[in-house]
Amino acid sequence: MKITDISAAIPGCRVYPGDPTPSVTKLSDAEKDGYSLSAISLCSHSGTHVDAPSHFISGGYGADGIPLYKCVGECLITDDVDAALAAARRQTRIILKGCDINAEQARSLAENKIDLIGTDALSFGETYDEQADVHKTLLGAGIVLLEGLCLSDADCGSYTLVALPLKLKDCDGSPVRAVLLS
Repeated sequence: MKITDISAAIPGCRVYPGDPTPSVTKLSDAEKDGYSLSAISLCSHSGTHVDAPSHFISGGYGADGIPLYKCVGECLITDDVDAALAAARRQTRIILKGCDINAEQARSLAENKIDLIGTDALSFGETYDEQADVHKTLLGAGIVLLEGLCLSDADCGSYTLVALPLKLKDCDGSPVRAVLLS
């Protein structure tokens, strides 16, 4: 089995404009103190992450409420939105490589009741103005949004995806370590 890591490194990842830059602060050193300990500071949407419904939907559940089965299983990576829309009839996890969706396409995906959609972009929505509509449509349909993927080492095709969020109580998103199994 081959494992391909499709996660962004933290710190050092791309950051959505306006979000804080992740950092790691060394609190103790193994050589000097006998143990190493670090503090991390990051946004819930830093690096590779999932959006929980509460990110855009008032009263929506947080990262701890995301059904984990949606984050693990067969997925399709495609660089063609039309192919993604067609695949949504039979595939429940789709990852977009180098392309994005608009509000109309988000509605189509929501109608097909997919479990998860991923992207190598920092956020879904072809334009800034569409981001809220796309997020509300997809999150409102219970679709997990997996954003900030690093897909340079992943070809288009079928894989098994593992992208589990941290169990952050009532949080609007969570960093993930996303891998593809082939």
